[in-house]
Amino acid sequence: MKILEGDRSVQKSVSDLGIAAYLKMNGFKFVGRRGRTIYFEVSERDQENFDNAAFEYLNSPFHEFDAHLMALKKVGEY
Repeated sequence: MKILEGDRSVQKSVSDLGIAAYLKMNGFKFVGRRGRTIYFEVSERDQENFDNAAFEYLNSPFHEFDAHLMALKKVGEY
């Protein structure tokens, strides 16, 4: 995602690591993390796309993968 000349950018954040990874896979520019909050730089005109992609994650197979990964991390040793 390229920011066009004259197109201003804003910082958007999410607190879920799975959503953040999905957004990064969809081309949104990661700029940093503070605690559990992950920040992205998004052009003003792409804010709706960012919000839609974050919502899309919930219905994607990536969400199911992330849920299984988190469950496996909680399993004790064999």
